[in-house]
Amino acid sequence: MSNREIGAFEAKTHFSQLLKEVEKGVVIHVTRRGKPIAVLAPEGFYQEEASQKALKRIADRRKKISKRIHLTTEDILNFRDEGRK
Repeated sequence: MSNREIGAFEAKTHFSQLLKEVEKGVVIHVTRRGKPIAVLAPEGFYQEEASQKALKRIADRRKKISKRIHLTTEDILNFRDEGRK
């Protein structure tokens, strides 16, 4: 996914074209006097980004937990089988 920056006046003037670019996956950052004021992004873009961040946090936590808890394969199988009795 590519990014693009555009001034607010130009964005207003070329809004239809910008929407076509967004449909193709371009993320457009709108600025006013060089300061960011808005982002035009494809539907679901930020939801997907948030999901990816959440998955990374979960993976990082799992790594930390696995470093603290040392279970052997036998321990895990015993836990599994204990629930089946």
